[in-house]
Amino acid sequence: MNYKDIIGNIKNRNFENVYLFYGKEYYLIENAIKVFKESLSEGMLDFNLDIIDGRETAIDQVISSIETLPFMDDKKIVIVKDFELLKGKKKNFSDSDEKYFIDHIDNIPDTTVLVFIVYGDIDKRKSLVKKIDKKGIVFNCDKLSDMDLFKWVRKKFELNNVIVENSEIMYFIEQEGYRDKSSEKTLSDLENEINKISSFVGKGNIVSREVIDKLSQKKVENDIFKLIDYIGEKNSSNAMKILNDMINEGESVLGIFSMIARQFKVVVQSRKLQSDGYTSKVIAEKLKIHPFVATKAIKQSRNFSDEIIIDMLNYILECDYKIKNGLIRDTLAVEMLVSKYCKREFNNVI
Repeated sequence: MNYKDIIGNIKNRNFENVYLFYGKEYYLIENAIKVFKESLSEGMLDFNLDIIDGRETAIDQVISSIETLPFMDDKKIVIVKDFELLKGKKKNFSDSDEKYFIDHIDNIPDTTVLVFIVYGDIDKRKSLVKKIDKKGIVFNCDKLSDMDLFKWVRKKFELNNVIVENSEIMYFIEQEGYRDKSSEKTLSDLENEINKISSFVGKGNIVSREVIDKLSQKKVENDIFKLIDYIGEKNSSNAMKILNDMINEGESVLGIFSMIARQFKVVVQSRKLQSDGYTSKVIAEKLKIHPFVATKAIKQSRNFSDEIIIDMLNYILECDYKIKNGLIRDTLAVEMLVSKYCKREFNNVI
């Protein structure tokens, strides 16, 4: 059964007794949780939905939740997140604990829907995984196939009430690189880009290839490269221009901070690996980045000492805290970052 069919059955309250959703595409996992919640009677979430941290909760507590009857509904949903027994860890459980729990899986009340969530990989050799697969559904929330991805992107644009041709959808997907082997992009990343493009063109308007190019993540990444280059060259005027262009094109300041921090971490790692004698190709493989990014990072490392980079990363963390707590305007914080490090002024408190 595919993801769409599973979600459709949940929406129609055609439940299995037990589910296991796992994988690295957290968007699909969180969507499944959302649909489970929405399937319950309105106003009954507090009574008929239990969300349990499987890393901290004792087995007997989980079993107690499973065996508790629903209130004014025919179903109760129990969601157990990151249960150690599914990941091959036995830190808090013995073999007898595992057998004891599996025996209870065989006797889940018809009134209970048990949902296991694992953010990442599972150990498919585990008896508990095999038992869930036998009694219910085990689904790997991995990257979407090409066809499913196309449909998903088209649907997201449609929900934003913008007009986009199929050829432009294909171009957008290609530019984003979601299906690339080394890509760490998620559906959440794509949704953010779709929303940014839709907001830029406005409801009822056309998404053109030119707009995609103007706002694409590849362009944003190139702008970040240029921004860091200009900071390295102490060229504050060009750095400020790139920064202001990004902000005017709808890029969030916290997103800019995040991308700068990520690139500087790559710079530090690349410099260390190069000093150990690795080529840019091997560095790219080790860091799971594009060879161009590795080459760029090595070149950028010549303009920054480790002291500067560490100081900058600490500054970004401080800015992140102060922005989120309303202690400084986001645009002012990022402008100060550019000015501060173009001038090489360290350890100043903002």
